[in-house]
Amino acid sequence: MRKPPAKRSRYSEHVETSKEQRPKKTPHAKEQSKNGTNASTKGKELDEETSEIQRIILGNYSIATWYSSPYPDEYKGSQELYICQQCLKYMRYRETLEAHSCPDPFPRGRCVYEDASMVLYEVDGKAHTLYCQNLCLLSKLFLDQKTIYYDIGSFLFYVLLTKQQHSSGTDSLAYTFVGYFSKEKAPVERNNLACILVLPPFRGQSYGQMLIELSYELTKLEGTTGGPEQPLSSQGFHSYRSYWRRAIVQTLLGTTLQTAKYLHHSCERKRHSLEALSLADNQRIYSVSRLAQLTGIRTEDVLFTLEDLGLLGCWHGKYVVCISDETIRKVIAERSINPALRIDPNGLLVDRNDDEYESLSDSSTDISCSDHS
Repeated sequence: MRKPPAKRSRYSEHVETSKEQRPKKTPHAKEQSKNGTNASTKGKELDEETSEIQRIILGNYSIATWYSSPYPDEYKGSQELYICQQCLKYMRYRETLEAHSCPDPFPRGRCVYEDASMVLYEVDGKAHTLYCQNLCLLSKLFLDQKTIYYDIGSFLFYVLLTKQQHSSGTDSLAYTFVGYFSKEKAPVERNNLACILVLPPFRGQSYGQMLIELSYELTKLEGTTGGPEQPLSSQGFHSYRSYWRRAIVQTLLGTTLQTAKYLHHSCERKRHSLEALSLADNQRIYSVSRLAQLTGIRTEDVLFTLEDLGLLGCWHGKYVVCISDETIRKVIAERSINPALRIDPNGLLVDRNDDEYESLSDSSTDISCSDHS
């Protein structure tokens, strides 16, 4: 088993620059508050020449903005913008917000995931146009490169809400908007995520990783593979690399495909010698295509992650993964990877073909080495 030839991937620039100290940015506002409690917004920059909205009030949070957003001109003169948590309608005055009443039910859309503390709703941009437009305008205040605000009929939006008991003491639940991701309904390049946002007060609490994980869970239920829209920002790359590492080691530790069965199928067809590999008893061998199927991660991203972790080998011109559980655990310790699931697998509420899904998970026939050059 030898190492594959080195080649430059689409993420090479991110990997190289991550080794250097990134320049510090001057944040637009040094403080933001929840019920009067200050919190730092380090490392974010606002284009002060074009932005006029300095802060938004959303529920109990007062959040300093980072970038400009194309709200109507009459709203840009306000230092603060008041936003309804339910419909995301924007208003210039607190009194207007207090008098505001949402006509539509909340949460809106189709619930696709729910656990003890949060829910994820799928909202169709064509069916809920105004809500999704408001969502895009809000997200532009915290995303530098977002460009689509109004032509959103071809997108689905997955809105993440935390839930807690209502302060009134009733049985009803109170929901708080945390973030969202969007994806095209008919992506051309197998993109399962076009845009992702976690509001500043909720960053650093693994919500971004949860949204990424949910995007891949939905991809797996569709029986395909996918990945984020390219190119990735530096921050987006680091978030995805963290998820890819975790998903790959989860799968390698959890998959029970035995070496002997794999070799029986692959070597019988290709007439390779079983002794040529010199495998230990506790080693297993995996094809890159199977890892892509089990994780929902597209093949090129699986290849990048395996090479990044030092787990990729080359056998007779084919990429394969041939490792022991001890090797995986060593990689987990050295890279500080937490292989634990972040979502509740029973929380997915969307329909799926159970027979087809179980066939994918348990199949022992689709295990040949894939040729990816």
